[in-house]
Order: sequence, then C-alpha cells, then structure tokens
Amino acid sequence: MGTTERSLSGSMYQVIFYRTARGGEPVREWLQSLEKPERFQLGKAIQVLQMNGPALSMPYACPLGGGLFELRERIGKVRYRVFYGFDGGRIVVLLHAAMKDQRVIEDDLALARRRLQDYFDRRWVR
Repeated sequence: MGTTERSLSGSMYQVIFYRTARGGEPVREWLQSLEKPERFQLGKAIQVLQMNGPALSMPYACPLGGGLFELRERIGKVRYRVFYGFDGGRIVVLLHAAMKDQRVIEDDLALARRRLQDYFDRRWVR
C-alpha cells in the first residue's frame, strides 16, 4: 500500500482513506468527530458502496464528473456527503466529507478534486 491511503476491511471493493502528505486522513478524522449513531449509519452507507462499487447509483450515490463521485446519506434532517473516486476497478478512495443543508458547494468539490489528483500523484510513493 502506498503512502496516500489506509485500508478499511474489504470484500468486493477495497475502501481506503485518502492520506495527506503529512499523514492525516481527513475522512477518517471527520467520521471520528461525529456522534456514534451518525458514524454507524455512515459506516453502513460506506459498506453499501464497498459492496456495489461503481454500480451504486441515485439516490445513494451521484457521479460528479472527472472521476469524482458523491455518497449521499440522510440522517434525520442532515444530509451527509462523502466524496470518493476509484483507483482502477476495485479500489474506492474516500477523499472528503461534509454535512450539507443545501447543495454541495464548489469549495467541497474543488477540495475533493485536488485530493483525488494528489492521491494519483503520490500513490506509488513509499
């Protein structure tokens, strides 16, 4: 495994967390900051992604273009979004996450796209 990811236990598709150059894992850290019920529900959504990969579609996932996708989960009145991309056919890279009261804002998309590019730029660095 390269320095830009850390694995979640996998079955059909391997799910990994994007890792920054400094070793941070933004999506993992964001998930850990949530209350236990939200973490559990989002973990279940990530498992559905893990089982279905690119076949997961609306209303659970949405393609955003340029190899970027959005996992969507609503818990109560809050909409959670986890942005991800694919590395080859079997690896899902969790890039960025946010809570949304409205549509996804451009800053979230831009950050997720930068992380996806950074992941590919550094994935073979050891």
